[in-house]
Amino acid sequence: MITRTMPLAFVAVGCLIGYTLPRPEILAQAPAGRTLPIFTIDGSKYPRAENGKGVIWTGEELRSKYVTAANAPGSDHLQWAPPYRITIQRRQPPQAGATINGELHDDKTQIYIVIGGSGTVQLGGKPDVDNSAGPGEHRGGPLVGTTSHHVKEGDVVSIPPLTWHASYADAGQAMTYLMVHVENRQTIP
Repeated sequence: MITRTMPLAFVAVGCLIGYTLPRPEILAQAPAGRTLPIFTIDGSKYPRAENGKGVIWTGEELRSKYVTAANAPGSDHLQWAPPYRITIQRRQPPQAGATINGELHDDKTQIYIVIGGSGTVQLGGKPDVDNSAGPGEHRGGPLVGTTSHHVKEGDVVSIPPLTWHASYADAGQAMTYLMVHVENRQTIP
């Protein structure tokens, strides 16, 4: 029972932390004359949370659909609402000679709960290039000065705003994690 409730407890704690963290004085603004979405969600395709209606995804369901299935998707949205979204990410090992690029979010906390496989999560450092990928989103090249952490099933990673990060699976397997995105914005552009 404890192993089934621990990931939910971590998500709840992460959400509380995300709402109480001091917010940086950085506002993500679109270029003049152009509006950009915070993230693309097609409401007809991805389920939106409904007030008064809780949802449970069992570990068995998640592993069956996203870890052990031969045709498991690389990513999927489980649920969303304006202050958060819950997704699944399935990372593959890098191909020989490939580089792992980092990303950073100005106003978003991400919490990873590894549900299958193992791999590496890089935290901190800086990329050689910082490209805007829309309001509050940055993509860069390989991270320099990062700290690499080996993670496996059951591990939880918290990535607060303004933290460069990247992830990839160990050789010969995929790494799958449930990801909770907590929007920390003071204003929505």
